[in-house]
Amino acid sequence: MQTFKIMGVVGAGTMGIGICEVAAANGLTVLLYDIDKSFAEKAVEAMASRLKKRVVKGKITQQQADDMVAAIKVVDDFKGFLVCDLVVEAIVENLAVKQQLFKELELKVSAETLLASNTSSLSITAIAAALKDPSRLIGLHFFNPAPVMKLVEVVAGLQTDEKLLLLAKKLCRTWGKVPVIAQSTPGFIVNRVARSFYGEALKMKQENLAEFHQIDAVMREGAGFRMGPFELMDLIGIDINYSVSQTVYQAMFNEPRFRPSLLQGEMVEANLLGKKTAKGFYQYTDGAVRPKTEYVFSDATFDQITVPEEVTHLSVLFSEFDYDKRKWSGTEIVISGCHIVLSDGRTAKQRETESQIPTCVVDLAFDYRKSDTINLAFGPAVDVYMRHRIIAVINHIGKNVIVTDDQPGLIAMRIVAMLINEAADTVFNGVCSAQDVDLAMCNGVNYPKGLLAFAEVLGWSHVATTLEYLQQWFGDDRYRLSPYIRNQL
Repeated sequence: MQTFKIMGVVGAGTMGIGICEVAAANGLTVLLYDIDKSFAEKAVEAMASRLKKRVVKGKITQQQADDMVAAIKVVDDFKGFLVCDLVVEAIVENLAVKQQLFKELELKVSAETLLASNTSSLSITAIAAALKDPSRLIGLHFFNPAPVMKLVEVVAGLQTDEKLLLLAKKLCRTWGKVPVIAQSTPGFIVNRVARSFYGEALKMKQENLAEFHQIDAVMREGAGFRMGPFELMDLIGIDINYSVSQTVYQAMFNEPRFRPSLLQGEMVEANLLGKKTAKGFYQYTDGAVRPKTEYVFSDATFDQITVPEEVTHLSVLFSEFDYDKRKWSGTEIVISGCHIVLSDGRTAKQRETESQIPTCVVDLAFDYRKSDTINLAFGPAVDVYMRHRIIAVINHIGKNVIVTDDQPGLIAMRIVAMLINEAADTVFNGVCSAQDVDLAMCNGVNYPKGLLAFAEVLGWSHVATTLEYLQQWFGDDRYRLSPYIRNQL
């Protein structure tokens, strides 16, 4: 089987109808089955309505929209699935239910039909165990919304035929998707690696390091992520996010890196689930006011800045500083006698104790030139005079400034170091390749840069140092350094 002409989809929910649209847009005939036929028919009608809006906007032609709707046929049972080249399941995330479904499908489809599950967190190996021929089942994990998101995780169970993985990967490419191959482990690639984006932010909130909206501002306006962790949890649904965290944590035998948050559990208990309940971390009722980010400004007259001749990841922030009293000598960034350093898992106070020099720690950004906001923490030796002049310099460059408490790793550096560590460990444990983990995070959750590629830019030693200092400070094994990173040093 080298071509795909007819596809079956089981489940007419958001993901199921989205997958139907992807296939129909690429010339396949789609047979859609749902236990509630009227629900499936309404899903097709809703898709047709969405396509009309795209026609009005000039994104597709009326003929294309009509062809896509005509290509999807709602069916009463699995009898027609005998002619399918591929059947994708997109039903409830329940192992027993999925196993029973595939037992039935195996009896109804051709021996040549490729079977696939769109599960986001359940084991493909476990689902396939219910089949007489477990080698024919793969995971095809699309991301929501399926017609828009490029990434598809092509997941291999323990007994999956490798030829089918390559065939599915080729198919996804013809659909304009970015396929990555992953082994069947909890969370696959994206839902495993991304746990730190939410988990570490929730931990910071519990520690009172910063308010949730400040953390979002640092991650979005400073680090360069499209959305902050709290607004993204509200969008996904706090209950869904919490459920995935619990599933991955339990499936990974209570690995500390995946420990769910007590705060998130409490919010689920209170039915504060985000946008769908009109209240989560933010409020979404009519007239609700979004909390304002607390920026600090200064119009102080600054007198001197030293910037290294050799541009570093941080010093690029100041490299185009247009002030006639700046200096270019030296190896460090100094403003008004205060050292300006990149966060490395130590507090500003710790670094002052070691250097005996006033210290300002700058939080991480993927690209400081693109950042709108810079997050800072000051050591106790930085007096008011120095603070104002440092803030004034950064304001002069055109950036907003947030000042947070002097805690190890600050916000963005702590979260990104944890993300890099998990991406590295995913590769180390054979879940996927280094190339695929970067493709997955960029195309599945819109990260500004591949995590391992960014670690090369930042320096593996800096990532390792940050994690080791965090582990020393918190005494928590969640910051344990992946052997993959040790191998890069």
